Amino acid sequence: MDIRQLKYFMAIAEEGQISRAAKRLHMAQPPLSLQLKILEEKLGVQLIERNTKSLCLTEAGHALYQRAEQIVGLVDTTTKEIREFDQGLRGTLAIGSPPGIGHLYMPSRIADFHAHYPDVNFQWREGNTYRVLELLNSRVIEVGIVRLPIDSNTYELKPLLKEPWVAVVRASEGQLKPPTITLPELAREPLLLMQRQQGIFCHDMVWDALRAAKVEPTVFCESDNVMALLTLVELGLGAAIIPRSAAALKPSTALHMMEITDCKLESAVAITWLKGQRLSAAAKQFLEMF
Repeated sequence: MDIRQLKYFMAIAEEGQISRAAKRLHMAQPPLSLQLKILEEKLGVQLIERNTKSLCLTEAGHALYQRAEQIVGLVDTTTKEIREFDQGLRGTLAIGSPPGIGHLYMPSRIADFHAHYPDVNFQWREGNTYRVLELLNSRVIEVGIVRLPIDSNTYELKPLLKEPWVAVVRASEGQLKPPTITLPELAREPLLLMQRQQGIFCHDMVWDALRAAKVEPTVFCESDNVMALLTLVELGLGAAIIPRSAAALKPSTALHMMEITDCKLESAVAITWLKGQRLSAAAKQFLEMF
């Protein structure tokens, strides 16, 4: 394998079609198909299922994609570091954040950074905290915003804020909803909760509060997709318990946000990077903006 083949494979996996991947790579489709075939022959495994309109990764393909992300990310980071010795701040800075929180912090800082360092471009990836940490560990991104707690032995961090978790319910037409609610009152409706992620304890925090309030709710849906939960609330399928910044992701007259008064549900947010990692000059300067 070489880096070029891995980049070809990643483009095919991400685009889901060889034709779209070829267009993205500015090359013809037959040579790209040939490169995929050569890669599969070298490895002795099938990487792509070809019996559907859109291509699907096999189990081996998924494993290679995860490794390719790490390898290509490390090569790109190394190339950037070496160029910086002679060229100063330029190139691409890769960052990550969860939806909602990232929108609070990133755009204004990216704009300010661009004003000072116009030769630096950005790759901004979104995902939950677990995904952001995964991208940091594989060196795909250099810095990311996460919800705490995370392992302080593995990551450096700068705290950004603490925010409460709130209840979001469907607004009734012509009927005023109160600004606050208790957990027993909230548990009368089916609940829509954030899904448990490996190493991320916000899910447990909500359940601990429910147990402390001695309520046994009916949980209709758990998801790591906040927008999906808010859409379910709009459809009248339950009440969501989510961070306040996440509740602001979907401005809608059909949604009503309430403070939860009988418990202290809150999570801290920080910007983080790997301990011991040599950060690029661009990443160091970007962190200074926090």
